[in-house]
Amino acid sequence: MGIGFSPDAGIRLEFLWRISFLTAEFGHRVGTVEFASDGGRVRVGQLITDRYRLSEQLGSGAHGVVWCAVDEQLDRVVALKHALVSDSSDGGELIGRLEREAKLLAQLNHPNIVTVFDLVRADGQWWLVMEYVPGHSLRELGPLPLRRVATIGVQLAHALAAVHAAGILHRDIKPSNVLVTDDDHAKLGDFGVSRAVYADATLTRTGAFTGTPGYMAPEVAYGADPGPASDVFSLGATLFAAIEGNSPFGDSDNPMVLMRRTAQRDISAPSRAGALTPVLSAMLRTNPDRRPTADQARTRLAEAAAHPSLLTQPRNIRHSKTIMLAVAGVFCAVAVAVWIVLAGSQHATIRKPTTVMGDPRTADPCMLADPTIFDRFGGHVEKDADGGNFNRCDLILTLPGGGKVDTRIELQNPSPQPPSGRVETVGEIGVLRLPAQDNKCERTVLLPDRYEIAVGAVRARAGPMDLCAIADAATATVVDVASRGALPRRTALPPAESLFHTDACALLDSESLSLYPGVEARRPQIGFGNWECRWTSSTTPGSLLVRFDRNDQVNTSNGQPEPLAGHEAYVAPDGYGDSTCQVTVVHRTYTTGNSAEAYELALVVITGPQPPERRCQVATAIATAVAAKLPAH
Repeated sequence: MGIGFSPDAGIRLEFLWRISFLTAEFGHRVGTVEFASDGGRVRVGQLITDRYRLSEQLGSGAHGVVWCAVDEQLDRVVALKHALVSDSSDGGELIGRLEREAKLLAQLNHPNIVTVFDLVRADGQWWLVMEYVPGHSLRELGPLPLRRVATIGVQLAHALAAVHAAGILHRDIKPSNVLVTDDDHAKLGDFGVSRAVYADATLTRTGAFTGTPGYMAPEVAYGADPGPASDVFSLGATLFAAIEGNSPFGDSDNPMVLMRRTAQRDISAPSRAGALTPVLSAMLRTNPDRRPTADQARTRLAEAAAHPSLLTQPRNIRHSKTIMLAVAGVFCAVAVAVWIVLAGSQHATIRKPTTVMGDPRTADPCMLADPTIFDRFGGHVEKDADGGNFNRCDLILTLPGGGKVDTRIELQNPSPQPPSGRVETVGEIGVLRLPAQDNKCERTVLLPDRYEIAVGAVRARAGPMDLCAIADAATATVVDVASRGALPRRTALPPAESLFHTDACALLDSESLSLYPGVEARRPQIGFGNWECRWTSSTTPGSLLVRFDRNDQVNTSNGQPEPLAGHEAYVAPDGYGDSTCQVTVVHRTYTTGNSAEAYELALVVITGPQPPERRCQVATAIATAVAAKLPAH
């Protein structure tokens, strides 16, 4: 059975989003220090579950209060949401829904969705522990240049596609529910305080609708159940507002006026959207059946982002309002540090994590690779920006003695486990030096925002060489660049038909995933940039992997040729290692920056104890489904 969008509880996240975003019910007002009360039950400095120290109340709503806190176990700043229901009150139903919904959100491991760490109970009170993200909402930022909106829109559409793939509906996407860091890394989810503006009042379960006037889809305002298409409309309306300065239903302080316009489908056409006009118009179609899916919207937004008229625009235009908000935005982290000092904690310095990676898809690994660092080794160096997945860049060093070394720089997601081994620190950057092996030497650069950069020197051809000296030289450059702040961005993105713009997880629906016995469909492990996705099985060891790759040649060395869904493909037993079957699907050919021909590939790999023939049967069937969903070109 496929993942459904049941109107039932939990799946739509209504209560969780309500307490998470705390819209117009806030007592927080700009320019004042006025907050709604937490009922006198909690206080600054209180320790929740012997771990989370409350430092500042940020705001409150009818169902919850937002606190800034420090996780004393891990020395990090977190956001705590105090649900204003207790075990002793009549809130049992809401607590049950909160538990179910927190579990759903915890499964959404996505770089553009705020992370849920935990749901805890203390003295009969419930607290949601979430990632603290330093940044400002789209509402706070106001109208933005088209290039920034396109970049943000691609990320949000990625996030929404992941939400929908998990069978979840957001139902309340709007500018105040989108957080953007200073380097334009966008997050959809729970991010703290929204402004107390009447027009931003969220309609709750007590009314006939769920959503926010001005951003709600017309069919929802008219009484229909929300669906994935209504989320896409709300995202389109949010991006419209980021460009035009108001929702597509106009600017009114009266939510009933906005509701009437919504129900009457009185939608304004964008006047400043330029290259984004076609995709916004598609997302804002009044007929939900004619709107693109979230993943299709992501593809079209990425194509618009690559439009020449947008590439010539500056990325970061900061106004005095934004600067003032930036000053206010650090208050939570400062308050935490002050509390720790006043409390006499042995951990006297807690700082807001520095954002280095930014949007994973626009971070350029090749900007971390400087060929001149290898001058002292002699020989010839060539930069290869088209090998492996899109998060990788190689420096190929041919040494005077005939040896050849491939130095790989690879951007990676945060590891769920702490590093194993001694970590050297350079400012806020950590370096883990792994023991040398016969044919490779590896280093891991640990960034302040928990992302990682793997640096490895691999012997490509025999000859005299010091692999670890080469790896250390490359690592020094990576550390130097990362220490300056946000990583450099790609100057241009691949064309819209490239797998660069494709979500690997979205290539398999629930029916296709069911071909892998026991698959845990709702809990994929998402790789960097959404360019890799892995599923495990609840019944057998091993995994199903879908990942992208690039190579300068594809032939029978990749396996037995077997066309799949109109694509050239190759099936290779043990092609990804022992007890594997790899199917290589050719997506497209293209010309590299070095004027060479290269191939974009989608790899499907089954790992497990199955007989080799059975492994390859399953891998081939799943690869056929993947090939059928690759972008047209």
